[in-house]
Amino acid sequence: QGLAEGGEALWVAVSGGVDSMALLHVLRELGHPCHVAHVDHGLRGGESDADAEFVRAYCEERSIPFRTIKVDVHAQAASSGGSLQSAARDLRYAWFNELVTQGPRTLALAHHEDDAIETLFIHLMRGMGLHGWETIPARSGPFVRPLLAEGRANIMAYATQHGIPFREDGSNADPKYLRNRVRHELLPLLESWRPGTQRTLGRSI
Repeated sequence: QGLAEGGEALWVAVSGGVDSMALLHVLRELGHPCHVAHVDHGLRGGESDADAEFVRAYCEERSIPFRTIKVDVHAQAASSGGSLQSAARDLRYAWFNELVTQGPRTLALAHHEDDAIETLFIHLMRGMGLHGWETIPARSGPFVRPLLAEGRANIMAYATQHGIPFREDGSNADPKYLRNRVRHELLPLLESWRPGTQRTLGRSI
C-alpha cells in the first residue's frame, strides 16, 4: 500500500499490548529503524505505570529509541465535555503530531481488521453516511496502519510463534465501554448465527 519506503525510519506507537508489540517486531524484521512512542494515560493506576516500564525495558534491551509521556485524561475530558476515551485519543494524537514534526515523519499504529469491524458497528449505531464504511483508514496524514488487513487471531499467532512478550490491558474487557461490548458480545453472537460473518465484514470494509 506504499505506507513506507524500504528502510524508512518510523515512529511506532507501542502500548505494550500484543498488537503494538507484534507491529514493532514486524517493522524491525522488515528493516525499519524504529523509534517507540508510549503514552501513559494514567487510567489504571499501577498497571499503567507497569505498562510504561515494560515497554521502556523492552526498548532499552534492544537499543530502540524510546519516548514516553504521561497525560491527564480526566482533566481533558472535564474541559472538553467528552468521554474519557475521546479525551485520551485527543491527547495521544496531539503528542504524536508533535513527534512526527521532529522526525521521523511517519508514525505506525497497530489498528487491525477487528478494530475496523468494531468501528463499523459503532458508526452504524451513532449514524453514518457512505464514508462510515471506511472505518479506519490505512493512512491518515503522517499516521499509517500496516496491520489493518490482519485479524486479531493472526496477530496473536504471530506473537506466539516469535515469542513476543506483551501485557494484557484489563480495561479491554470492561463492558462499560461500547467497543468492548461490540467485541465481546455482538460479534460473537453474529458469528454464532452465521459462521464466517467476521471474515465477510472485513472484506466488505
